[in-house]
Amino acid sequence: MAGHADRVSGLRLLDPLPPELLRSDAPTLLAALGGPTLARVPGTGGSAGGSAGGSAGTAGARPRGVVVLQHGDERTGLDALLTVLRDDPPLPYDLHVLFGNVEAALAPPGFAHRMLPHQADMNRAWFADGEPGGGHDTVSVAARAALHRLRDLDLAAVVDLHNTTGDNPFHAIVATDDPATRALAALFTPLIVRWDQQLHTLLEGLRDHCVAVTVECGRAGSDGAHAFAVAGLRRYLAAPDPARLHAPDDVRVLRRMRRVIVDPTATLAFGGVDADDGRLTADVVVAADVEARNGVGQDAGWLLATVRPGHERSLRVRDIDGVDVTDALLEVERGQVRVRTATTPLMMTGSVAAARADCLTYLLDRGV
Repeated sequence: MAGHADRVSGLRLLDPLPPELLRSDAPTLLAALGGPTLARVPGTGGSAGGSAGGSAGTAGARPRGVVVLQHGDERTGLDALLTVLRDDPPLPYDLHVLFGNVEAALAPPGFAHRMLPHQADMNRAWFADGEPGGGHDTVSVAARAALHRLRDLDLAAVVDLHNTTGDNPFHAIVATDDPATRALAALFTPLIVRWDQQLHTLLEGLRDHCVAVTVECGRAGSDGAHAFAVAGLRRYLAAPDPARLHAPDDVRVLRRMRRVIVDPTATLAFGGVDADDGRLTADVVVAADVEARNGVGQDAGWLLATVRPGHERSLRVRDIDGVDVTDALLEVERGQVRVRTATTPLMMTGSVAAARADCLTYLLDRGV
């Protein structure tokens, strides 16, 4: 395989990304990479440009970044990026691509595991060098090394492509609300979420270093996900300097993320009501229609879940500072858990495993 490869703290550095790998199918590409990899796709700017090891980029245009596969079961971004890089003309600047949790993506049957049992969630592992915290598993170590490299590349912008575990509208997530960041997000979708959590995500790690957005491309394999990601990537890669973009007037920004967490000692089901006797099949049964509410403003009083007696406190809500705001947001009457205020739920999952690993949903303001 052509191209210079190096490894720093669990992160493979590949410069350049060999063209023959771009012509491979996704599993073959990932098998060749073997693990988390930061690779440079050379531009046509007349210079060898910056390397994945840390210099500035092709002369005349600042390099850009794309991140895929922070979670091994979220392949839409990878497939879309390969489509664009194979089919479109070479870029006038270097593109740096971070392939995230390659090991989880390759684990049988392929693209089925968000992370493996011995791994941290990569998008909760972006600790800077010297910053307290962070694990010592391979994913955490690679994320720390990748953050150092991405910060050092003087990137004009970074787009991080994800899928959602539940049925969600296409949306972008931003950690700052400046015009350039909002405009970059709007290249993909007019629905924007302001990320104000402190969970060591990539967005938080890059917030003070370049324009960066996360793009949620819906459920992996869902109708339109691939086409959405391809179209957005093409607009991003063809756009002039991302720092000079202007957002359209039709963007909608959702703010004040509050996490709904399920008590780990309570059993959980989605739409779990016994057809014969109407009894709940778990301690907490999330309403069957909640995924359809994702991204849709809800009036006060909408039904989130039903709980068994003794489990009225099994759903808790935390604000951005980790403060419990359950009583302000949820009310329970006759086992029905309803949301007290007008909100927009987002990232509601239908997966018990995903709800356990992160949260059940986020409750946001209705949005303007």
